[in-house]
Amino acid sequence: MRLAGLGGLFVVALLMRLWGIEQGYPDFYGHVDEIGVAASVWNYFRAWTLLPTEFTYPALYSYTVAAGLWFAHVWGWGPKLDAVAETLTLVSYLDPARSALVGRAISAIFSAMVPLVTYRLGRRAYNTQVAWVSAVFVAVAMLPVVQAHQALPDSMMAFCAVLCFYFSWQLYKEGRWWDYALAGVAAGLVVASKFNGSLVALAIPVAHGMRHGHDMRLAICFAPKLWLAIALAFLTLFAGSPYIFFAHDKYWALASYQFSSLDFALSEKQPWWWIVRGLVEAEWLLGSLMVGGLLWSLYRREPADWIFWAAWLPSFLYIGSWTRESLHYLLHFYPFLALGAARLLVAGYERFAGGRIYVLYALVLCCALPGFYQIQAYNRQLQEPDLRPQAAAWIVANLPDGTRLAMNWLPYCPRVPLTDARRAIAEYYAGDRQAQKLLQEIWAEIPAYELVNLEVWLKKPFVPEAYRDKVDLSDPETNRVFRRHWLSPRQLRERGVEYIVLPEAAYGRFVHGEPPVLAEGVAQYHFAKNRAYFSDLIDPDNLSTEEIIRFESDTGAPISIYRLR
Repeated sequence: MRLAGLGGLFVVALLMRLWGIEQGYPDFYGHVDEIGVAASVWNYFRAWTLLPTEFTYPALYSYTVAAGLWFAHVWGWGPKLDAVAETLTLVSYLDPARSALVGRAISAIFSAMVPLVTYRLGRRAYNTQVAWVSAVFVAVAMLPVVQAHQALPDSMMAFCAVLCFYFSWQLYKEGRWWDYALAGVAAGLVVASKFNGSLVALAIPVAHGMRHGHDMRLAICFAPKLWLAIALAFLTLFAGSPYIFFAHDKYWALASYQFSSLDFALSEKQPWWWIVRGLVEAEWLLGSLMVGGLLWSLYRREPADWIFWAAWLPSFLYIGSWTRESLHYLLHFYPFLALGAARLLVAGYERFAGGRIYVLYALVLCCALPGFYQIQAYNRQLQEPDLRPQAAAWIVANLPDGTRLAMNWLPYCPRVPLTDARRAIAEYYAGDRQAQKLLQEIWAEIPAYELVNLEVWLKKPFVPEAYRDKVDLSDPETNRVFRRHWLSPRQLRERGVEYIVLPEAAYGRFVHGEPPVLAEGVAQYHFAKNRAYFSDLIDPDNLSTEEIIRFESDTGAPISIYRLR
């Protein structure tokens, strides 16, 4: 009966996560960060290397997606050339969104397995009722479902994290060699998936110390089982993402930039409080229970609470201080939050319901239904018509082959065939008649276009005189802001641009948003520069541009196409 229930829960969770993952396919539309991951995946086949091109994340997830693409091809998806690698290289040009589709499916599977491990952990650490309630809560929580629709490593990392919590609990209770070994492997997989999950590994030494609390120094310094876990964590990290070590300079360079940008904001922020507020706003009643569960765990202070808080507290303090306020950075703690919510709900049921089990069912249903309602609304929205394909179809139908277009923030813009890309692909397959024939058939009646980026990067930062005493150019993010500039209409005309494609999703926050109230000169300059440029570009009285068509919908930000006069 228990296995049937868990199987049913897995199927329901998986269906909720698979529903709508084809959003944007066969074009490449989705989350902005998916593009970098997908490009790194395809480069494994194009360059026949394991060196990633995306250093924001470790490589384990992109390796997994590459393996998924390989198996999908072996099972018969797509055209076939003489070699699998050559075929997938061709597919990377003809169907680049396939890697995102496969990546989303992988994310959905990992995310749907999280409730199963949560149940197992809840049953071992607490009781069966807490286990079932927490598993249901994780299955219908909004944030895990949203992240599972994206070809990004968050869902894989969250699954590895709950495994690390589970085996940390096991090593505390049982202390067996394989519990330490599996906890170390799980910790290594977490870091090999995404860096911000690394603090989960703190659960291992804390669980070990609690087991041998009579002498903490001896427990930590002279414990072969603990050192085995640490060694396996590093070995697993190396196996899952070896170029963290081989190309550490590339990862460190990007990490240095990202660290420097964590204090950059265009509006006032509320450190730490945004996590509490975000949980309630994202998960409604369940989010309120999660916050209450955190307080309940502080009150109860059971062994599992100490293990979980060892990772949660430093993550809360560190990630909560960021100006990038997004709960997905704490996705790996959702099982912990769900367990806290379940414990609070079950405690209330036991205290006030007098053992009437139908009361517990009703309470769980009341907490789960809002999440289920949000999920189905979100998934339906993913299947709404996208403005980007509409704009791309208009361009292909109305603008001749070779027309030069100006765009920026490509994830927000329509995807159109590019002449440079076609030329490079044709040259690559110049000696392969089979591939040439296939390319000619696909490209026969579809025009291609020249692309000019609206944004230009200066070799050296340009700082207006009014800001020269207010900024520190040694800071990478500040330096970046003062190197980013835009091409004026005159400069665009000199480059042969005829049309400008402007998605409001890219510039709306500058033109329609409130100016920053911060005293920091960098944020003020960044906002003012962008507002001035785009306000002038879309001004109806501007003699340099003329809006010729605008695509609008109830669910997406408008996209306008301007003719450059």
